[in-house]
Amino acid sequence: MEIIHIILGKANPNRMNGVNKVVNSLATYQTAIGCNVSVWGITKNPIHNYPNRIYNTILFKETSKFFLPEGIKLAIEKKCRDAVFHFHGGFIPQFILIANLLVKQGFKYVFTPHGSYNTIAMERSNWKKKMYIWLFEKNLVKKAKSIHFIGKSEIDGAKKLFQLNNYQLIPNGQNLEELILSENSKKENVDPIFGFCGRLDIKTKGLDILLKGFAEYLTIKGGKGELWLIGDGSEKGELEELAQNLNIIHQVKFLGSIYGKQKIKMMIQFDYFMLTSRNEGLPGVVLEACALGVPSIVSKATNMGDYIDKNYAGITLKENTSTCVANAMQTALIWKYNGEISRIKQNAKKMVEQQFNWKNIAKQLLDIYA
Repeated sequence: MEIIHIILGKANPNRMNGVNKVVNSLATYQTAIGCNVSVWGITKNPIHNYPNRIYNTILFKETSKFFLPEGIKLAIEKKCRDAVFHFHGGFIPQFILIANLLVKQGFKYVFTPHGSYNTIAMERSNWKKKMYIWLFEKNLVKKAKSIHFIGKSEIDGAKKLFQLNNYQLIPNGQNLEELILSENSKKENVDPIFGFCGRLDIKTKGLDILLKGFAEYLTIKGGKGELWLIGDGSEKGELEELAQNLNIIHQVKFLGSIYGKQKIKMMIQFDYFMLTSRNEGLPGVVLEACALGVPSIVSKATNMGDYIDKNYAGITLKENTSTCVANAMQTALIWKYNGEISRIKQNAKKMVEQQFNWKNIAKQLLDIYA
């Protein structure tokens, strides 16, 4: 069986776009277990400027969102009919055109929206998205061999939009080797370091909730420690102003964008990873943190809460509010001081090893393709 993943981008794991990293890992592990795998990337800059990989990559130049990328029609026509195509990402007009072409040619495809249909995600440009779904996206979903979801919340959101006939819930995985091979060491701190890593998107990532919760933890709960933010974005200035207004600017570090081993070295310094998102698919950065032995404090919207609660690998917020964040941080402080954090760290590592193993996930997706 030949598997062809289609994405917007180049599957470069060193980009902020999580879909690129997920597709790179999935293609790598599917190749490792003996599959013939290619990634077809749609990009305005078809230059192969990414790390070495063991699977084949073909880049197609994007001329317009509403036209087929250059050369992709001919590439499809050359493929054997047992090839299976796998689209990654929702609300991408080129996918509609390519999917229609595949159906006409007799090919089957699987579609992973990667959190695009979460209820909160749909709030942005709501009427435009619903119009787009009614005109185009519903056919992409309807004609798919199967819809692959990575989190429960997006299934709930999708059911409000589509009549789903065949879908599967399979989470993303975590590449443990890339973390084990990284040279990192933790400097032990008396007081906890709470950390975040990702795009500085205030609403989506719930960073206003995080900063207000941290302020409440320090001022009302009498907590100690620091909050480190890895990442960048156009709203960084707004966040710095909020930290200033909350009188926590000296306890909050804005570290900017950090990638690769440097990011891992920084994350290993965290005592707890914080993700108070209002909307997520299944955040790979939480898996990274847990694999590094950093317990997570997360909102239910991350779709990681059930896993973390079941494995006692951190804390799931009862409600995504500043008060709940402050309470969770207070509990985390106690765990840090009484040594309970050591057991939770081991649980976090074990959870990733057993439940988010990319090799097993790659095999599960083969069943969908077949």
